[in-house]
Amino acid sequence: MKEIKSVVSAPGKILWVGSYSVVFGGISHVISVDKRVHAECKLSTENTFETTYGVFRGRGNELIESVLNQFKKMYGEIPKFHVKLYNDDAFVINGKKSGLGSSSASTVALTSCIYSLLVGDINLDEVHKIAQRANYERQRGIGSGFDIASAVYGSIVYKRFTDIEKMDYYIKPLKLNKGIVIAFIGKSFDTVSSVSEFVKKKDDPRFKEVMESIEWENNFAITLIEKGKIEEAVEHVRLARKMLERLAEEIGVEVENQMTRRLEEIAEREGALIALSPGAGGESVVAIGDGLEGVKEEWSKIKGVTVIPLNEDEGLKIES
Repeated sequence: MKEIKSVVSAPGKILWVGSYSVVFGGISHVISVDKRVHAECKLSTENTFETTYGVFRGRGNELIESVLNQFKKMYGEIPKFHVKLYNDDAFVINGKKSGLGSSSASTVALTSCIYSLLVGDINLDEVHKIAQRANYERQRGIGSGFDIASAVYGSIVYKRFTDIEKMDYYIKPLKLNKGIVIAFIGKSFDTVSSVSEFVKKKDDPRFKEVMESIEWENNFAITLIEKGKIEEAVEHVRLARKMLERLAEEIGVEVENQMTRRLEEIAEREGALIALSPGAGGESVVAIGDGLEGVKEEWSKIKGVTVIPLNEDEGLKIES
């Protein structure tokens, strides 16, 4: 164990292919973006955690404890740490989470920071597994882990593991190489609750039928993305999204609302290849394409909307 300081950062994410279906083993594409969570760790005589959300002494918040518990399972007794864990500003806007994945990026950043102190270097695959277990236990098995994987590896094609112990996930690097802009509409979305509503219907024949159709479209879209045929791919993403919206309405989950639809219409009118409400939906709209200045300009005119220009970014970074 080295008595050194470790500084790392992990990216936020945009899930634009595979919303909800990824929870049930469906294929997805996740874009890692240049809004990051930064972690600085060193050994200490007492546990101190300085975070965006406050300072914790002795015991951390639920996220911090979920990570520490994984290391305790691995090593038994572990040393105490002084940790600084801070988000870039875009993760929280006017006191509300913007949906860029601060929790997953924080989990990965903290995991890798502590891992480097205990082990002496960073093994991405091991960091990924530890962070997935921490996230899985914290979310009580509800999540798919796409956000954790993207925070480690960057932009990827991802399929969920069937068993947290087997870790039989599918991950393949795949950059989109397009412009990205997010419009945050000013309210956070309860992802765990909405996913739980979908989970309740997972054995319903109608649910299974629609999910199979969504999966077919998403698979086709990703095949086209891999070939560089983005414009063709987005048509299949749209079809999958429309099916998801109808299914969500039947289940009683609102993945779109009046404001997100308005923002999408503006974005596509202003030249975006596609615009949709990413992830669990309802709190923001992402526009993807080239030359998105018109989108940013028109979105900026709408009261209550915060426009966040983004760039595709790499995964976990070792800063020092």
